[in-house]
This record gives sequence, C-alpha cells and structure tokens, in this order.
Amino acid sequence: MSRLPMILSRSIRSSISHNQKLLPSLQHRFISQSSILYNSPFGKLTTDPNQQQPSPQQQESSQIQSTQKRPEIIKNEDGEIDISSITPENDEQLIEYHATEEIKNQKDSIEKLIHPLKIKLYNQVVRDHGFFKNDLIIKDEESKKLLKFHLTNEEISILEPSIYLQSFRIKLSMKKATIVNRFVRKMDLKTAINQLHFNSKKMSTELEKLLKTGLEKVRMLGYNENTIYIDKLWVGSDGKWKKRLDIKGRGRHGIIHHPYIHLKCVLKTEFTTKRLQWEKLQKSKLEKPKMYLNNDPLNLKVRPWYKW
Repeated sequence: MSRLPMILSRSIRSSISHNQKLLPSLQHRFISQSSILYNSPFGKLTTDPNQQQPSPQQQESSQIQSTQKRPEIIKNEDGEIDISSITPENDEQLIEYHATEEIKNQKDSIEKLIHPLKIKLYNQVVRDHGFFKNDLIIKDEESKKLLKFHLTNEEISILEPSIYLQSFRIKLSMKKATIVNRFVRKMDLKTAINQLHFNSKKMSTELEKLLKTGLEKVRMLGYNENTIYIDKLWVGSDGKWKKRLDIKGRGRHGIIHHPYIHLKCVLKTEFTTKRLQWEKLQKSKLEKPKMYLNNDPLNLKVRPWYKW
C-alpha cells in the first residue's frame, strides 16, 4: 500500500473521533482516483465510463417517488378527514390560494403604476407589430376611436419583459467588480458567460454564477435565450464589513476593512432590441441636413464706416 492512502485514512479516522458530522463531506472529498481522472477543469463536461447511467424506467420511478413523498390526508371509516394529518404541503386549497394570490399581486402591482387602458393598448400594438412602437395612431377595439398612443420611458421599461437578478455577500471591493462589469455590460448573455468563464479575475466567477441563474430563468419563462442581453449591471456595498487590527511600529495600529459587495443585473429580451432599432431608424429619418459652415473668427477689424 502506498503512503498517500495511509495519510487519508488517518485523517478520516481522526475526524470521526472528533466530530461525526464531518464524515459525509470527507468521504465526498477523498473519492477514488477514477473520479479525479475523468473530472474536467470547465465543469462536468465528461462522465465516468465505469459509472452506470440510470435507465429511463428508473428515472420515471424516481420522479413518481418524489411526487409520492407528499404526506397523505388520513380519513376515518366514516369518511371524515383527520385534521391533524393536514399540512401546508398536502393542502390543495392552500396551494391553489397562494398561486392565485401571487398572480393577482403581480397584476395589481402593475395596474397601480400604469392605467389598465394603457396596458391594453400596449398589448394591442405588440400583437400587431411584434414589438412596441411609440407615438402611433391606433384604433381602439372597444370605442372604435383613433388614438395617438404615447408612453414614457419609465412606463415602457415596466411593461417590457425583463429579468431581475441579484446576489449578496461577495468578499470583494467595488472598484475591482466595476472593471469586470464594464467589460460585460450591454453584451449578449451567452457570450458574456463564455467570456467570463475564461477570465482570470475573481469577480468573473461570481458574475458567471449570477448570469447562469439568469439563463435558467430565461429557459423557465420560455424566452429565446439567444436574444437576451445584459441591459443594466451594477454593484453596491453589502454593509457590515469585517474589521481587523493592523499592527504597526512604535505602539501604533490601524484598522483593515474587508469589503463585501452585492451584484444586481437586469436582462432584456428581443422586444427591447427591436424597439430601439426602430426608434433609431425613425430618428435618422427626421434628421435635417447638416450645414458645415466655417465658424472661424475674421482676421480683420470690422468697423461701422469706410476706411476713406
């Protein structure tokens, strides 16, 4: 037996004697050499050929077992429900209530900010043109009247689909984080993740994790992941910085502050890109021809009379 496994086995035995809770983590850390050989530096790109993959029947059985984990409601012989068996996990009426309340709160929050008529007209314009076009003369379907429909930039940002991301307690300074944020801002989501994956800075790994969660949300909501881009990305102090004593010479000392920050990001869809391209085209059409006049000063004195 080589020397390395002896050292590992001693460390495991000592950890079991001190604290039994550390056993699963240590077992996971000191795996056989086959898992080390087949791991990739870029994540789980390769698989161990010795490891057998579960069959589709086993996957279906595992899904059924996960759904059956919910505790059942117990009934008596007379058909009466035992109240003690009802929990928030198996109460169907409570689950339905929370789902409907969540949808209702979302609608109420938008209607508090924007008039319902504006929301209806916005949806009508998007349905007709594929994206929102501002300052169009449209015909209302109910009143049959022609209306010039205008929305402010704030109202458009509320109505257009967007995804908000945030993270907390990252041990880094705001200045170092801003350098990486400037590099990625206004970039496509997938290209940003690829660029950050091969970046050597510490901030790039934290930002990559945040953008990957955004990519999962995009797939869950059903948007086209190839057209999503980073509209806004900013950093802020997370508060409660740790302090450490900095010992100096001649009986003096200072305080070292360990900064903690948070990241916040807003992702936009193709509806925003199409609208911005259309607005840029309309602005170029309304531009007047440029007159390149010479505004240099005269090289002679201008007097209100003739020289003679």
